[in-house]
Amino acid sequence: MPNEDKQKINPLGKEDPEFKIDIGTILFTIIGSLVSWINMLIILVYQVGEYESIVKIMAYLSIIFTTIIPGVIIGVRNRFWGYAYLLGFALAGIPFMFVVDLFIGGYTFVTALFIFIIIWLIFWKVWRSLAMMKRKT
Repeated sequence: MPNEDKQKINPLGKEDPEFKIDIGTILFTIIGSLVSWINMLIILVYQVGEYESIVKIMAYLSIIFTTIIPGVIIGVRNRFWGYAYLLGFALAGIPFMFVVDLFIGGYTFVTALFIFIIIWLIFWKVWRSLAMMKRKT
């Protein structure tokens, strides 16, 4: 019984793998960065152009949708790939801040990092705690 408590388990009851940087992690970091740049360029086009205010607001809100939905879908397959996607998305905002637009790059970086932290807390901490409580009862 004490040996079982030391094992890392996930909510499905399988042993929790250690973090390893593999080809999937690198691939999803690059994909997240590319999606982030495309999203920021779209925001820049809508911000500069003569568009309705609601279109500009929806352009900014698109960052939330392009981080949460793919991040969770990828994370269900492999949580580290989902984290890599979100971190790639967030880190792409840093060079965009200095090269293209300070506000859009900063907004992307902060928003994606905030979403990463929320998803990390939900999927990493809460699910593990619930799995441990379920196992003890």
